[in-house]
Amino acid sequence: MTLPDRIATWLRERLAAAGADGFVVGLSGGVDSATTAALAVRAVGPEHVLAVLMPCHSQPEDTALGQLVADTFSIPTVTVDLSGAYDALLAALPPSDHPLAAANVKPRLRMITLYYLAQSRNYLVLGSGNKSELNVGYFCYDERTRALTTEGLKTYEELRPGDIVFSLDINTGQVIECPVADVYVFDYEGEMLAYGGGKGCKVDLMVTPNHRLLIERGGQLQFCRADALPRRPTPTPFPKPWTGQRTLPSVFEFDHSGIEANARRFAAMPIDEFLYILGLYIGDGNAQASGVMQPVKGSGKNRDPKTGRCVHVDASATPKEYTGYRTWFALPRGSKARSKLIALLEKNGIKYGVTDMQVWVHGRPFYRAVAECGTSAHTKRIPSWILRYPSEQLMRLLEGLMDSDGDERGYYYTVSRRLAEQVVELGCKIGKNVTLRARPPQTRIRADGVQIRSSLSYEISVYGNGRRWLHGAKFKRVPYCGVVWCPDIPGTHNLLVERNGRFLFCGNTKYGDGGVDLLPLGGLYKTQVWELARKLGVPQKVIERPPTPGLWPGQTDEGELGITYRELDRVLAAIEAGDTSGIKPTTLAKVRQMIARSAHKRALPPVFQPETEHATHET
Repeated sequence: MTLPDRIATWLRERLAAAGADGFVVGLSGGVDSATTAALAVRAVGPEHVLAVLMPCHSQPEDTALGQLVADTFSIPTVTVDLSGAYDALLAALPPSDHPLAAANVKPRLRMITLYYLAQSRNYLVLGSGNKSELNVGYFCYDERTRALTTEGLKTYEELRPGDIVFSLDINTGQVIECPVADVYVFDYEGEMLAYGGGKGCKVDLMVTPNHRLLIERGGQLQFCRADALPRRPTPTPFPKPWTGQRTLPSVFEFDHSGIEANARRFAAMPIDEFLYILGLYIGDGNAQASGVMQPVKGSGKNRDPKTGRCVHVDASATPKEYTGYRTWFALPRGSKARSKLIALLEKNGIKYGVTDMQVWVHGRPFYRAVAECGTSAHTKRIPSWILRYPSEQLMRLLEGLMDSDGDERGYYYTVSRRLAEQVVELGCKIGKNVTLRARPPQTRIRADGVQIRSSLSYEISVYGNGRRWLHGAKFKRVPYCGVVWCPDIPGTHNLLVERNGRFLFCGNTKYGDGGVDLLPLGGLYKTQVWELARKLGVPQKVIERPPTPGLWPGQTDEGELGITYRELDRVLAAIEAGDTSGIKPTTLAKVRQMIARSAHKRALPPVFQPETEHATHET
């Protein structure tokens, strides 16, 4: 697949994930916006793209070239002359001698216009920033941090747009499910903030200083920069149980399809009771479907050749094979869980058998009901439809799990990785704190010299509603060189993340040039954008035009930067690759200084925290 097609596919996927109907693009007459518009047309067709021309005391050539691009790709246009709005705003503001004070009003007005038009049509705003301009624009978590999804824990390499993660509703604090709109991944070399991770610590974080933490203050959920966290203990929000789907059935109907008319049947069971039994099965159950040979007595008659008498036909010489279905619960006599199970089976009229160590139930419908959870310890799982139930019902499932493979301290044990991650989801949805620990295989020698090796297993702690606290003074500043990544979670801007088995609802970061919805050129250097523009058929006049921010007549990007884009891209690529040996020291220093000087544009503005400032001045 060619690069244009890959970007077009990417745009279509993001559009579908957002539930939007098209794209809005501001056409400035430059190559970046022209290339962005061409990619939008390639993705969804011109009928789902709106090009906006926004002159604001601009050069006539800007509007003419923008219209040329729209005509070339048959994109409908809207022209909004912002000159009057610009003049009115400046007239209302006190005068300033700084040349950028007035000039920077123009891009702000244009962004307001784009979002007005986008929201009017349920469109997304496409930005035209490229990699040379953005360099690195999104910071967040280190590469060891993972996100919990409905499919389990995922690394930044595994997480995809459309994956469902768990967030807190900012207004209610309730656990909800949200789709991932995008995942931003960058190479990063610089300072990180590390928190916790030691023995007994319930929080483990490694984030960039501008990362947004989710905290609770005055009963309200708020975001706070990691490097601005108060030095005193600050509570993180405790999740309120999720609502779930309250329209789900309140009784469980056993599936009797395909069984013989005289086979055993099972009455519908209240869902609370079924979920408890299912929890016991997931922990201590085993389901088997095996062949059973059973003799069949014939009803016809046959004459004995020796005596001449008629006898009944005995077909036992050719027995018929049936499939037998049996579900076992490894619950020894005297256990509390065994008594609870037997009481529920008797209450619901389900016949059962017992041994000193087990309880068993015959029947294909019962087998079907539990086999969906796996038939062996390593394949155990919770069916996804069950995890849609409200927290009140999920509590009964957890009760069954803990009565089977849990202990009095609140720890649950399993050898199934999938089940371990689902128990974390279960605990999260019912409003519990959860930790996860992988226990490596153990080897021991029996008295007779036989070596016994256990499997990799998982220990999940599901404990109360105690809050987790963050201390700004305990964040450690550590050097870091590696991948940083950040998911985009529209609406809530937070998700449940995991690092070294500790879980925390934490913020995501989308700001700076990411104020737009999508950046299709964000991974391309300027020189790559020029090449892509030629492939897409962008008019040559637009490609050859010197790039300009358009803040005043005659201004060009390269004039402001003091370096050509070709040279800048070469240096940025060398920095990204980690090999700057072929770059002049003066040029390298210049580019590094440019990156550092513009860092504030890629970060959330610093937030004053009275507690932090007060403590700093006191010391």
